Amino acid sequence: MLAADTGSADDSLALLEHALGRGQVISHAATRGGFGAAVRATVDQLAPPAGLATTDQEWLWLLHDDAAPAPDALAELLKAIERAPSVTVAGCKQLDWNEARKLLDVGLSTSRWAQRLSLIDHDEQDQGQYDGRSDVVAVNSAGMLVRRDVWDQLKGFDPALPGTGDDVDFCWRNRLAGNRVVVVPRAKMFHVAHRPNGLGTPMSARKAEIHLRLKHASWWKVPFLAVGALLGGIFRLMAGIAVKDPGHGVRQFLASCAALMRPLAVLRGRSTAARTRRLPRSVMKGLQTPRREVWSHRRSLLESQTAGDVVGDGTGADGSDLVPSGDSADDFAALATTNRLWTGTGALVSAGLLLLAALVSLFRLLGAGAVAGGALLPLSDSLGEIWNHASTWWIGVGAGLPGHGDPFGYVLWLLAVAGFGNGSTAVAWLLVLALPLAGLGAWFASAALTRLRWPRFVAALIWAAAPALQIAIGQGRLGALLAHILIPWVALGFLRSVGAAVGRGSAEAFAARTGQSSRGAGRRSSVAPTLASGRPGTGGTP
Repeated sequence: MLAADTGSADDSLALLEHALGRGQVISHAATRGGFGAAVRATVDQLAPPAGLATTDQEWLWLLHDDAAPAPDALAELLKAIERAPSVTVAGCKQLDWNEARKLLDVGLSTSRWAQRLSLIDHDEQDQGQYDGRSDVVAVNSAGMLVRRDVWDQLKGFDPALPGTGDDVDFCWRNRLAGNRVVVVPRAKMFHVAHRPNGLGTPMSARKAEIHLRLKHASWWKVPFLAVGALLGGIFRLMAGIAVKDPGHGVRQFLASCAALMRPLAVLRGRSTAARTRRLPRSVMKGLQTPRREVWSHRRSLLESQTAGDVVGDGTGADGSDLVPSGDSADDFAALATTNRLWTGTGALVSAGLLLLAALVSLFRLLGAGAVAGGALLPLSDSLGEIWNHASTWWIGVGAGLPGHGDPFGYVLWLLAVAGFGNGSTAVAWLLVLALPLAGLGAWFASAALTRLRWPRFVAALIWAAAPALQIAIGQGRLGALLAHILIPWVALGFLRSVGAAVGRGSAEAFAARTGQSSRGAGRRSSVAPTLASGRPGTGGTP
């Protein structure tokens, strides 16, 4: 057994040297570059075992310092590869270090955008429900058993992925090389799920996601994916600001930019992957998780986390207390800081401000019998004439000619009905009320994204001040004006119909949607690769 120390600041190096011997431990200088570099430096020190003619009979078992295998984990992995010679990579079921029955992952999958997924619900307990799993997209590198010749052929882990995503990338390339990747649920690995200052952060997960997306896509898709990744980073930045978590949004945006500013790393990765690829890239599409299942899983996580924030362990997503602490002063102080204003206060204030702005700028329309100019003409005096213009089969221009009326006439007829038969007056009031109506629509639609009040207030003002609406009012374009007013309501209906609207009390939970992929990654500061000799190995302690 060999081990590598990647610069630990505690007594890990001395502990490894005492347990394995000084000659069995690789120093920090040779392992710079993360987990993959540490494994490569250690594998280079391995002498060919006696009695093995080729490296296809030699296996490497990779261990992290923040994970410890069950006593029979290696034996279970060896049984799996003996039963299926086509398997070249096998992995363990990952369980929480502090809660032995809490699942972290049983094999890994990816979305169509290369996001790392475990598809394990929040606080899901191990009851054997995933023991039937076998072939998966990837397995966690903690406890990964990989055949030595395959490791050498694939050049190990990608140096551009020093932490999160290296195991997914390696298994991805192994799949495209025509080999199998399986998870062995009977082999258990106890892993530290949340480690301070670790590599498994949402920022590193975002960088790995974009790198994998660019690395494994067809060459003609790369420019479009790069632009999409940049736009996605901007969207995450805006979403972080909207849910009052600008730090998260900024980190996601910076991670997106950092991933896009490494074109040479992407080119080297694509070149390495192309040399070992034996199957078409489309093979992975059948293994990746469908979009609907990803959305369903995210909704499930949001619902469970929201419920857990209130009735779970008494702490919120940020670790703050959400239940009475037993200190009466603190409890009453918490009650005193709740929102005391009516929920619709923001809607009324925004609508009032916008109405005031409309009255100041369009005061000439107040009391006007009709509005003309631009694209506007006065409407007919009676409802019957307006309806006739919309439904007629004869157009009375000049001598007249056959033809259908303008379908927009039905909309004008509805406006006339709302104006008690006077369509021209209704159009004038529509121009005046366009700003507050647009603001109210945006306020209600933004409720599908956040329950915080100030982002909804800002959204109402921004939507009402949009240039498209101002031009529509100035030029008298009723169609564009009505579309601008109705678009927020259509968007709200769409978000609710697909179940993407956030629930009550889950404002901050929206920001957590982009951090799923890093769960269970853990920090990887040292590794102990060993030959699979039939005896179980031991893992380090955190």
